Amino acid sequence: MSVETILLDFRVLGCTDSDIYIRDVATVATCVAESLKQDCLEQGCISSAFSYSSIYSGPKDCMFTIKHYFREGLITLSLEYFKINADDALFPDYSSVEALKVLIIKNLDADGGNSLPALKRCLPKTPYLTTSDKRIVEYKYEKLLFSEQTSWQLVEIYSTPDFGNMLVLDGYVNLAESDTVYTHNLMCKGSISYKEKDVLILGGGDGALLWELFQEKEKPKFVTMVDIDEAVIRSCRELMPSVSGGIMEKLEGENYKIVIDDAFKWLKTYKSEGRMFDFVFGDLTDIPVHEGGGTWDFVRSILFQALSILPIGGQYLTHCNGIHAKTSLHLFEELLNSLGVPLEFKTTKAFVPSFMETWVFYQVTKTGEAKAQPSEQKDSTESKSEPSKESKDNKDKDSKESKESPATQDKKEKKDDKKEPKSPEKKEDKKEAKSPEKKGVKGAKESVEGVKGSKESLDGAGKKNKKK
Repeated sequence: MSVETILLDFRVLGCTDSDIYIRDVATVATCVAESLKQDCLEQGCISSAFSYSSIYSGPKDCMFTIKHYFREGLITLSLEYFKINADDALFPDYSSVEALKVLIIKNLDADGGNSLPALKRCLPKTPYLTTSDKRIVEYKYEKLLFSEQTSWQLVEIYSTPDFGNMLVLDGYVNLAESDTVYTHNLMCKGSISYKEKDVLILGGGDGALLWELFQEKEKPKFVTMVDIDEAVIRSCRELMPSVSGGIMEKLEGENYKIVIDDAFKWLKTYKSEGRMFDFVFGDLTDIPVHEGGGTWDFVRSILFQALSILPIGGQYLTHCNGIHAKTSLHLFEELLNSLGVPLEFKTTKAFVPSFMETWVFYQVTKTGEAKAQPSEQKDSTESKSEPSKESKDNKDKDSKESKESPATQDKKEKKDDKKEPKSPEKKEDKKEAKSPEKKGVKGAKESVEGVKGSKESLDGAGKKNKKK
């Protein structure tokens, strides 16, 4: 069962004659009653200097509102009704909505009109997510296969007819079985050789990048993957095996190691040990849309620490956000140029099926050593599979989509400080280590319109948002 809302709008000549615009509203109401084959009762009206509205009730406890912006000649019709099942729908399909639109245009002698298919509301899981620039997209879910609220995020996997099984983190699409193109673009498949290279993956809990790196003819010497959320690894291993190729059945192999812990903490550990990597992948949260906030602090800290364990010529490879998230992309480039580390960067882009938009990827090459280290940021935590709270809050303010309180984060920071990993080469407990803050979205799908300055995806979009 659900509540369905049908929206239509029409254009007529503007006027201020009350007899005309009240008659227009009555005409629309008559057309609705004719379409529903039942009388509808007017329950009240509201008039102002700019518009005239009437509210009606109809069959099956439906109600609809007709509002006439008479000066501009704009009329909106909003119908809402409760639907128990498919046979109980007031409008059985979209063609019946279109038929109502045609009927109203004809009787109003309107210049034109528009209609939308029924919006499905009050469902346990909404089928509507947003792109990086906040356009609404509707997904067709066949079944919810997995759902678990972890300390970091809500982890869900849906089966879909369009994209196969799809990982959704905090309401953002992160990755689907259809999205090999995402991973291939992240690793610049075909244009970068990983032969005998030491590789670090920050995030990547779905296992796709780890698997694809070892499908190369020239395989890496060793790959270390650090992701904080064990639930992401476990659910993807069980329900999205085609993505990871079964490589996550074991947390450690001859040439790879999976660490379930805070990626930021391990960056500091590697730096203190003097360990260097040829490539570092940032498969973490989407780059946020707005300047400032905890997520930007996290992104800045991750970037600086990651570059510190790369030799000159080493590369940091990451996704950023949707192509329409122009402010986010601009802020990220400003952030790169403000790190105090000599570097060059390039971008690539690709349409990612489950994101339903084109995603932007960055290849950052270190060309020199840092001249001055920026002030230390507070420890943040992350993983593409771990959206941060403030990022989500920022996105909500702009249009849609938050997480732990500062007090809770402080407690976690203290816990983490007590236990610092000694070395990444030692076997990891499969226990999840808690960390100070978290959240992401490919989906996530993340966001975009913000202020100029310090620095989302991924929208994103995650389906993450990846929308990642």
